[in-house]
Amino acid sequence: MPQPIDLGVVARLPPKEAIAYFRAKGYHITWNWFEQQADVHARIFTVAKAARLDVLSAIRDEVDRAKSQGISRQDFIDTLTPRLQTLGWWGKQVVVDSQGKAEVVQLGSARRLATIYNVNTRVAYNAGRYAQMMATADLYPYWQYVAVGDSRTRPSHAALHGKVFRYDHPFWQSHYPPNGFNCRCRVRALSKRRLDALGLHVTEEAGQLHTHEAAAGVDKRSGEIVTSPVTTFDDGKVKMTPDVGWSYHPGAAAFGVDQTMIRKLLEVKDAALREAVVQDLNNSPVRQLSFSLWATRIMQSRRAGNGIHTLGFLPEAIARAVQARTGQAPARLLAMSEKNLLHADSDKHPKTGVALLPEDVAALPGLLAKPQAVLWDKAHQNLLFLVPGKAGLARIVVNASYGVKKHPDTLDVVINAYRILNLNKVKSDLAGGKLELLAGTLD
Repeated sequence: MPQPIDLGVVARLPPKEAIAYFRAKGYHITWNWFEQQADVHARIFTVAKAARLDVLSAIRDEVDRAKSQGISRQDFIDTLTPRLQTLGWWGKQVVVDSQGKAEVVQLGSARRLATIYNVNTRVAYNAGRYAQMMATADLYPYWQYVAVGDSRTRPSHAALHGKVFRYDHPFWQSHYPPNGFNCRCRVRALSKRRLDALGLHVTEEAGQLHTHEAAAGVDKRSGEIVTSPVTTFDDGKVKMTPDVGWSYHPGAAAFGVDQTMIRKLLEVKDAALREAVVQDLNNSPVRQLSFSLWATRIMQSRRAGNGIHTLGFLPEAIARAVQARTGQAPARLLAMSEKNLLHADSDKHPKTGVALLPEDVAALPGLLAKPQAVLWDKAHQNLLFLVPGKAGLARIVVNASYGVKKHPDTLDVVINAYRILNLNKVKSDLAGGKLELLAGTLD
């Protein structure tokens, strides 16, 4: 049974999930912190006003080392301070933005580094904890909000202490901790037996959550008041609203649909940097774990709704190749609908010998990240990823771009996946001009 955990101790341990989550984050430079949508925060390590990539890299690498090697917050500050001072990112300076406008801003400081350390270790821990709890949600489906309860605990956070919701209750989509800067709250999972033994009540109502826009800040360049959605929980006795910019789920958002992520990524002009970020995200163990949990649940229930799930991002070279052949830029976001997942796991496939093993279907993001070859099907105008699965070489069919019912964004959608029984037929189609090799080899 999970026991109370001291985050100060956890920060000195190397939890696999937390480290994997942090390393799955890409790079992004913003002028104002509120320009980052909340769901992107779960994947992208952003330091506001860090307008130089070498500065951002230095900060990210040091936070990564802090969690990997278990260094203390003071060691983190002492090590990073001279590096940032050498790079010129320290103290109050006049900074010119992309529009040529200047303002005096506070760059690096010991206090700011302490905030960076606290936020990233706590968010990483909670995201890794979420992955662990989701993996055992069938055994421990009841999640309890736990506040520290000392003099530094916000009263509204303390008011939520002890409240229990099922793991799939919408409360967790907006109130899974941390719920603000320096929030130390956490969640513990309970079995039905433990829940009854403690005499706890499960909150089931969903109408107690209300989302509205709140002021996030003022853009000094335009004077515009920038807003961000926040969600308030109010049951008549307890009322709690996360800090502006924190009404999101750090764990679930890391695994969610990434339309915002790809839009932000396309703002990066350096193609090599975009590709490095794409590869980092596609190879993220926590992202692959998320898809595996989702796919396994759908395959076991055999019920498909209108949900979709991200598999990863289209590599830079493949995206350019698709645009050159279709005249249309692909969405670059690889996704799969519940219906297409069951189509790939169709009962018809075993009859013809082309069925993938369930573990191969659940591992599609990892297989897509390291294909043996990528082909262009000229007749059907789609991509064919040839990947080595446990059941043998498989073909993953991707329509780029493609619309999914009841989802407004255009995506690059995996529409089918099955074993290749005759590789020579694929080679023949390639030699005959029906297929075109975009990357990799068939040998």
